Amino acid sequence: AFRDVTDGHSNQRIGLCVIAGNISPIDVITHVPILCEEANIPYIYVPSKEDLATAGTTKRPTCCVLVMTKPAKGEINEEVKEKLKSDYDHVVAEVAEVTSSMF
Repeated sequence: AFRDVTDGHSNQRIGLCVIAGNISPIDVITHVPILCEEANIPYIYVPSKEDLATAGTTKRPTCCVLVMTKPAKGEINEEVKEKLKSDYDHVVAEVAEVTSSMF
């Protein structure tokens, strides 16, 4: 997942970056928000890497995830694609609202 986020920046993938807040040492992820800002990718923190792993349906703790609007491989039908895009736009708007109230 970490590689997907950093590769997403270099490959100009569009998505929402979710970063775990309890990573140690913190230096492992301190550059990720900078990469996101440079690529205009919205990002948000969640409390723990364990929660992020659970949300991503993996047993392995995860430091960050890039949620994309289309799959990295394969295709999905148009109806599912439209639903995913709508849900994604809604979440990104909520993230923007939350982060704008912080600054």
